[in-house]
Formats: sequence, structure tokens, C-alpha cells
Amino acid sequence: MRKPPLFWHVALCAILCIATAVQAAGAEYPEKPIRWIVPSAAGGVSDATVRVVTAELAKRLGQAFVIDNRPGATGIIGLDAIAKSKPDGYTIGSAALSSIVTGSLVAKNLPYNTSRDFLPIAMLSTQPNLLGVASSLPVKSVKELVAYSQSHPNAIFYGSNGNGSSLHVATELFRASTGLRATHVPYKSTPAAEMDLIAGQLQMLIDNFGTMAPNVQSGRVRALAITGPKRSPLLPDVPTMAEAGVPGAEMVAWTGVVGPSGIPANIIQKLNSEINAVLADPKVVKQLRDLASDPAPMSVGQFDQFLKMETARWSAVIRNNNITAD
Repeated sequence: MRKPPLFWHVALCAILCIATAVQAAGAEYPEKPIRWIVPSAAGGVSDATVRVVTAELAKRLGQAFVIDNRPGATGIIGLDAIAKSKPDGYTIGSAALSSIVTGSLVAKNLPYNTSRDFLPIAMLSTQPNLLGVASSLPVKSVKELVAYSQSHPNAIFYGSNGNGSSLHVATELFRASTGLRATHVPYKSTPAAEMDLIAGQLQMLIDNFGTMAPNVQSGRVRALAITGPKRSPLLPDVPTMAEAGVPGAEMVAWTGVVGPSGIPANIIQKLNSEINAVLADPKVVKQLRDLASDPAPMSVGQFDQFLKMETARWSAVIRNNNITAD
């Protein structure tokens, strides 16, 4: 039998290659479970926020989400795992003010480049911090706290979850904005600092609103101000920093989503659209607000710009106050 001309073999190969490419391009993302790295321990507000969002996101995308908690080093361990993941959209993770901004800014040797190794995907939520003092301290306002610290040198000790942490940075901003005289005591965790605040071993602490509020409601801690731009319905009598006379000391904690550099733009856009749809779900809004958080949907471009603005702002605060990591 006569063999077909060579060009038929070439043409057939070309057709098969095109068909394969079309089939691959038409594959619907996602086709398998997605790993979501959380650079903090299970049980915290950031972890809980991710679990609320992914429970609904899994329904919309038709694939499960595997939560991978990677705590340690102010979030750097988890972020490094995200940066070094395959950029195929099947590994993404959380990025927070405390990790990708302040934690990365004060670190001496980062295993990644924050501007080069990550791509912004979506914003999830925001949450203010709360300025609290020991119930035994004879002050009931920010003004009285500052005055007391100035008339009682070396009497105010404040805690944080480590040198260079976002809570340390927030308190140093507050101190610089008010003239507060206080000594920093770094802890390994904020729960340990809160316990010492309740016991009176610490006199002051700026901490996550969601974890501080129950101690305020029980009378074990006295709240002086919220670091966000508005009062909380959970503690409506507590003024904002601006209302307390310190508008420059605002800090809003936040959680967003990033992926390793190289993820295709269409996958990023799909994730962003689906996450924003989840954040608009009334059930999710209620669940987040029960965690003292507010959903904060953004486009990819808006989140990218937000990250740049936050980095610029807190870089100046860290530099001006000579803040370093452990």
C-alpha cells in the first residue's frame, strides 16, 4: 500500500496539538481541591474568616478547600510557602497587615520578595483593634491615660505579640501621636498578654477587637478607644481614636488573599469575582460581623493599590519609630 505523503503526518500532528490545546484551554478551573495556606494558628480571627469564606466558596466553585495552617515568624513561614507554590491557582493563601506588611517590613532576611513573588487576588475583611487598660488603672479616657503616664513615669507597661508585630507598630504610633510614656513588653502571643492585662501585670494593650471585646463586656478590661474609623455596635459606648482626640493613630487590621507570582490572569479574576460574590451573601456578612469583622470586597486592581498604600504608610511609621523585629 502506498504510504501517505509526509505532509499528512505533519498536518495530523498539528491538528492533534491544536485539539489538545483547545481542550486544555476549555478545562474549567478548578478541577481539583484548592489548598488555602493560613499563616497563623487555627482558631484565630483570621483563620475563622477564611473558614467562613471557603465554606461558601467551595459550593460556588464545586471543589473543596483544604485549609493549611502555617503559623510562625509573624506570618513569614506561611507566606514563604505561598510564594514557593506552583502558580497554577491550586495553592493560594491569606495575607494580612501583620504578615505581608508590618511583619515583612521589619524582618531582617526575608525568604521572598513581597513585590515580586506574590499576586493580589482579593480582599476579605477588615477589623479594628481595641485599646484596653487594666481595670485597676485609675483612667477612663485616652486623655486621662496619657496624663497619668506623664505624671507617673515608668508606670505604664504595654504588651504586644512581639517586636515588630502589627500591634507593636500600632501602639508605637499611638505613643508617638499622644506623648504617652510607656514601656514595651513583647509576648509570644496576644492571649498571654491579655491574661497579664487582666491580672494587672500589664497596664495597657492594643489588641484585636474580637478577642478583647468579651473581656471588656465582662468588666475584666476597660476599653478606651477603637482604632477603626467608626464605633462598633458590639461596644457602642467606646469612642474611636479620632473621637478620643487622636485621629492619626487609626489602624484597621485586614485579611486578604494572594497567590504565587505567575498565576494566570483569568484564574485570578475568577477567584476575585467568586470571593466578592461570597462576601455579598447576607449569611456570610452576618458570620463575619459576629467575628467583629466587616466584609471588604475589592477588585484585583483596588486590592493591589490598597497593598501599596498600606506598605507605604506603615513603612514610614516603622522607620520613624525605629521599630525592629526580635
